[in-house]
Order: sequence, then C-alpha cells, then structure tokens
Amino acid sequence: MDPRFATLADLVIDVAREIRIQGAVAAPGVPLNQTQSQVMRYVHAHPACKASEIAAHTGVKRANVSTALTELKDLGYLTSRRDDHDGRVTRIEATPQAVKTLSRLRASWSDLISGAWGDDLTDLDPVIARLESLLRGLK
Repeated sequence: MDPRFATLADLVIDVAREIRIQGAVAAPGVPLNQTQSQVMRYVHAHPACKASEIAAHTGVKRANVSTALTELKDLGYLTSRRDDHDGRVTRIEATPQAVKTLSRLRASWSDLISGAWGDDLTDLDPVIARLESLLRGLK
C-alpha cells in the first residue's frame, strides 16, 4: 500500500470538514445537517428521482433518507408527487427555495475554496478532473 493514499484520504476528509463547517457559518440561515445536505444536493441534480435512488447513490441508509426527506419537505425544500405512469412510485423535486439555498451554499463553498486556493489557477482544472475521476472510482 502506498501511504500517500492514506494521506490523500485524510486531506480530502479534512478539507470537506472545513468546507462544511466554515460554509455553514458563511451562509447563515441554511439549517441543514450533513444528511439533509446530501439528499437535497442529489434531488437538485436528479429531478423527479425516487427515494431508493437517493439512498443508492448517496450511500445514506434508506431509513435516514426517509427522515431527511420528511424534514426537507417540512422546511419547504422538497416536494413529492406520484409518478404519472406508476402511481406506486413517488417522485421527489427540489423547490425554488431549495435551489436558492443550494446556490447560497455553493457560493459560500466557492468563496472559501477560492480564498484558500490563491491566485494561481493553472492546476485547478487538473485537480477537479482528478477528484471527479476519484469519485467515479469510489462509486
């Protein structure tokens, strides 16, 4: 085993934690926990998805997805409707309020990373591409 991969994992986890912590402070009024944020981001990226799809693609347990969906509906971030072709299936959609909230969170995250990154953007695209590849490989 190459020990650099353990170092990389530690760094990714620590960077994600800092983004989550500092981003929540920088974007006040966004009352989402980690599970809610994962669920909402998935629904936003995959309109009309099903709860089972959210669980399968986020790694969040189905029971926790159900809890998060209920909470996010209560906050006004998500809606659900019966599938037009199969009434047994419920489709989940993000509300305009959710889109606005995600936009604020993403702007906060972007500001944090941009400020920490510095002015030299020459390696930004390769880093993004490598992290996308890493994420695909992990899924």
